[in-house]
Amino acid sequence: MAQLKTFHFPPRYGSAGEFEPVVREVQFGDGYRQVTGDGINSEKESWPLTFSGPWKFVEPIVAFLREHNGYRSFQWRNPLYQLGLYNAGAFTLTPTFANAQGRNYTLTVTFTRANHP
Repeated sequence: MAQLKTFHFPPRYGSAGEFEPVVREVQFGDGYRQVTGDGINSEKESWPLTFSGPWKFVEPIVAFLREHNGYRSFQWRNPLYQLGLYNAGAFTLTPTFANAQGRNYTLTVTFTRANHP
């Protein structure tokens, strides 16, 4: 089995996590509503992240994301300093501006907590 890799690149400051409870809900005709937690992993967690810098900083991030291809999990320490397993789907890479050191890029991606047994 391949060893689990760790994502260690620092995102831009100000990342806001989204935490959403996973619930089952049934609504009856008389107005009664019943809600319960759904499963043992009853909270979704996601972090939209932004990385900015020259290509030599952004290129290894692009390579890491392509290597994991949207479905392979990796370890990452979120801004709350909690180590966990995450997945990353689609990402956006935008050339921003050029300076004396060359062109800069902005990469945006969302990490989603991966629940494994």
